[in-house]
Amino acid sequence: MSHLNLGQAKQLSENFHFLGRAIGDFRYYNWDRLTLDENKELSDTQNSVLRFGEDLLAYSTTLVMEEVVDSLEKINTITTEIKDTIKTLDNIQKGLNIAAAVLILGVAIINRDTKVIGNSIKDVYETWKDTHS
Repeated sequence: MSHLNLGQAKQLSENFHFLGRAIGDFRYYNWDRLTLDENKELSDTQNSVLRFGEDLLAYSTTLVMEEVVDSLEKINTITTEIKDTIKTLDNIQKGLNIAAAVLILGVAIINRDTKVIGNSIKDVYETWKDTHS
């Protein structure tokens, strides 16, 4: 378990910024297909994920992760995939599932819960991969 350096915290913050924007893109591209409740859920999730991105910089000196480099690389990879393609998902529920998984990861990081962080990274990855099966 290691503390993130400022550069790593900045990258993690950027990832959450990109993930928040990706959730917004999904919401925008599927506006006519979303129910009012789904739209509200995505809006709330997007705002929380964007706020996590800001908070990560503020908490940078206290954030810890197991296997920091490996964890950050996994988050970087999945962030790139999600931000580039989430708006093309045909299944609304899968988009909602991705948004929820990202939200849970953000909560785990902000709460500095190293066990949940690892599981949440895995859950985001598996949920995202499930959207393509």
